[in-house]
Amino acid sequence: EKPLSCNVCGKSFRKNSQSNQHMLIHTGKKTFACTKCDKRFRQSSHLTLHMHTHTGKKSFTCDSCRKNFSDKSNLTQHMRTHTGEKSFPCSVCGKTFRQKSHLTLH
Repeated sequence: EKPLSCNVCGKSFRKNSQSNQHMLIHTGKKTFACTKCDKRFRQSSHLTLHMHTHTGKKSFTCDSCRKNFSDKSNLTQHMRTHTGEKSFPCSVCGKTFRQKSHLTLH
């Protein structure tokens, strides 16, 4: 059972901490600030991952070619080069793209 619900969108949560974390989506509040640049984050875990871009730590490894990445989203994007997956179709012409940014440019 999920007794707590968001008064903005109705999404339900089991824990108060989950509900509070979710509310940051609606408020846009980003309380975790990087000390190396001006980026801010809603979650401390996102700040921790971001800090890897400054330290050079690369914790995510491609199983196919062993290339390392500082964050999971970059690894996910890279994996599409091996699988050929093109998840972003153009609604006008049907052409597909590996990256959402490429679709946007198209």
